[in-house]
Amino acid sequence: MKALFKLTWNAIKISWRTPIAFFFVLLFPLGFFFIYAGIFAHGKPAGVAFLFGPVLTLMALTNGLFGNGMTTVMMRERGMLRPYHLTPLTAWQWSLSRMLANYLLSLVVGVLMYAIARNVYAMPAPPSLFDLWVIYTLGSFAITSVGMIVASVMNNMQESQIVFQLLYLVFLFFSGTTIRFAHLPPFFRSFGRFLPPTLMILAYDGLVEHHQGLLALWPELLGLVTTGILSFAIGTLLFRWEKEERATKRERLLALLALLPMIAVGVWLNGYLG
Repeated sequence: MKALFKLTWNAIKISWRTPIAFFFVLLFPLGFFFIYAGIFAHGKPAGVAFLFGPVLTLMALTNGLFGNGMTTVMMRERGMLRPYHLTPLTAWQWSLSRMLANYLLSLVVGVLMYAIARNVYAMPAPPSLFDLWVIYTLGSFAITSVGMIVASVMNNMQESQIVFQLLYLVFLFFSGTTIRFAHLPPFFRSFGRFLPPTLMILAYDGLVEHHQGLLALWPELLGLVTTGILSFAIGTLLFRWEKEERATKRERLLALLALLPMIAVGVWLNGYLG
């Protein structure tokens, strides 16, 4: 546990010195917060509250896919993982430390955005800050774990850039992060219910708009938990320290197992919500 804490602190310091991580973990979410609050919500308190969930989801997306996943690939390509490989550290310790570091940094940004939303835009407080924190934490864990799988099975930076960008666009436009989920065409809504960011959006809407507690949101939260745990387990199993190691077809097929909880929850939600 002591080694994990040291790795996490070291990862936080590296994030401050890595331009791509600093941009996607800190600057990018803040910029979009002001766009959502000032332009889309026109600075109105109710509008800001309505869009605060999508802003948090967008932050989890950029943090998990680019701030964590893409940075991992970049570090492997540049040989920055080799020194860690020469130590007794395991893949799960390194991966978890990176996830914790980025999560803690994004949590600081989330608290800052919440303070601005409350004090500058007079956004009404959600029914429960604890429930909001749980939703963001589980969503961030699930999305970052999916990003770790992609980082583990991509063989080079060029491959990973294409896959991460495609995945980001799918998550962005089918989850309700850019266009409200209720306004999407029926087919897009059905497809979107299979995606982890959508579960974050639906859980946030249930909390803020319908005043539902965590127990009432159990399908969305269960989907995030199972996706996160299975994706993290597979991602650490397939983790590669050296760029000379190549992901095999068998390993890439194994990575598809992470889709199972997404499929199960998506099928259930589509049957339940129609």
